[in-house]
Amino acid sequence: MDSKLPPKEQLHQRAVEGHPITQCEASKIAAAESDITGSGPIKGGTAAAAQSVHDKQQNFFSKAGDVARKPPGEVTKEDAAAVQKAEARLLGQRPRKGSMSAAVQSLADKNEKVKEA
Repeated sequence: MDSKLPPKEQLHQRAVEGHPITQCEASKIAAAESDITGSGPIKGGTAAAAQSVHDKQQNFFSKAGDVARKPPGEVTKEDAAAVQKAEARLLGQRPRKGSMSAAVQSLADKNEKVKEA
């Protein structure tokens, strides 16, 4: 692949580190890849990886944002599971301690205990 395009691994690492891949950036990568190939982006290539990372980030931001807008006392285990699923999909692995998923799970666990009391 041409040096004008970032390696797919770099795009994934940026996502893991919390740096967003914008739609504009994904489009620029697709245009550069099209210029290189002369026929459009490559299936499974850098442009596809950039778009995939962008889409996974947007899904995670949406799920986390939905939960963040709820009153803290109304966060459920189902909310925590949705955030964890989206974060795991973005990271390509199970979220670690200290992650957004862990914080939402902790809040959901506390809310469950309050309901049981």
